Amino acid sequence: MSLESKSARGEMDGVSSLPGRLAAALTRLGGALSAVTILAVLVTTAVSVFNRYVLGRPIMGADEATGFLVVVIVMLGAAEALRRGDHIRIDLLFDRFGPRGRWWLDLWSSLTVLVFAALFCITSWHTVIFSRRFGAYSTGYLSLPMWIPQSVMVVGAVLLGIAAIAQALRLVAERPR
Repeated sequence: MSLESKSARGEMDGVSSLPGRLAAALTRLGGALSAVTILAVLVTTAVSVFNRYVLGRPIMGADEATGFLVVVIVMLGAAEALRRGDHIRIDLLFDRFGPRGRWWLDLWSSLTVLVFAALFCITSWHTVIFSRRFGAYSTGYLSLPMWIPQSVMVVGAVLLGIAAIAQALRLVAERPR
């Protein structure tokens, strides 16, 4: 894959700046944890199905746990997907622009993601604080304090913001003349 296509997809394995390398490392870590969590959901679901239908002994709380883990998968994987350029983009408009127009669209996209991540982080933080102060627990078998799974949304929003900032800085550094 050429450097230009890597740049267009957001892959910056050759990022030379310390902030860029740190952002890439953090998003990769989030992506790796997301992948491990996918495996955990797979194993939990398989064991739960086996226990329920073969042994006749369902694992209480397995469905609730996998629901919480799906949130972990999404929130920790979103920043890595952004860094790699794996998010869905409608190329119909993008392909009609030249390099300079694509650059502006990419920058606009990065800044939009950054604003979303900031708003999501603030909202998630308030949700976590409210749940903790109010003493909210999940209604399922686990009866888990809700601030614990909700905290993953804050972490995911921060990672997404870091990835968006790194992408915007990279775009500014590579601005076409």
